[in-house]
Amino acid sequence: MSALPKLNATPKHEMVVPSTGKTVMFRPYLVKEEKILLMAFETKDEKTAMQAMLDTIDACVEGDYVKSKLTTFDIEYMFTQIRGKSVGESVNVNLVCQECETKNEMNINLSELTIDVPKDVESTVQLTDAIFVELQYPPFKTFIDNFKEGVQETQFGFMVIRECIAAVISGEERIDVSEVSAKEIDDFIDSMTSDQIKLITDFVDTIPSLEKEVEYDCSNCGHHNELKLKGIQDFFT
Repeated sequence: MSALPKLNATPKHEMVVPSTGKTVMFRPYLVKEEKILLMAFETKDEKTAMQAMLDTIDACVEGDYVKSKLTTFDIEYMFTQIRGKSVGESVNVNLVCQECETKNEMNINLSELTIDVPKDVESTVQLTDAIFVELQYPPFKTFIDNFKEGVQETQFGFMVIRECIAAVISGEERIDVSEVSAKEIDDFIDSMTSDQIKLITDFVDTIPSLEKEVEYDCSNCGHHNELKLKGIQDFFT
């Protein structure tokens, strides 16, 4: 008996990983990956959906990247690019009028979305005369590992701060936070003054995200709306 033929030659495309600037190759996702994505999204479980997105990227991308080090904005951009080449480069989003709250459908071209990664962000901040912290954009994997349903916004914010700290420099010693417990890091953060924690939250505020400025006139009341779509959830809801 002859083996079944292969249906399609899978095309390859290039994209740049936003956090590293390195070019990688990727293919569209196939039915086997799409099924996993659809089932994950149908669960309405955010952690399951996040893991499915990460797994899809890992299945479709080849080149110089490390899965565990991909940032939140890497995932947003890379998944959007893969999705665009897989099922179409445009998506319809429902935008709520700021005046009458009527939903208006708008078509967004995914291929036009970009990530603006700031070039002049200070990644080492001084807390005292002898203590510095090295900061990093947190890997997406840490959000999956630490995600809890119904987590409070303040608790989530401090989790992000913790994940942004890569190392603590005390005098001549550099302490990699991956080598200490989460409790030690939390205690270190809790001991900061308001001015010290602000140095880190200022860095957190620079974490990039998918963004697009949109304008439209409401189909119901005619009000001219101007708003910013931000984050992958705004493009796929």
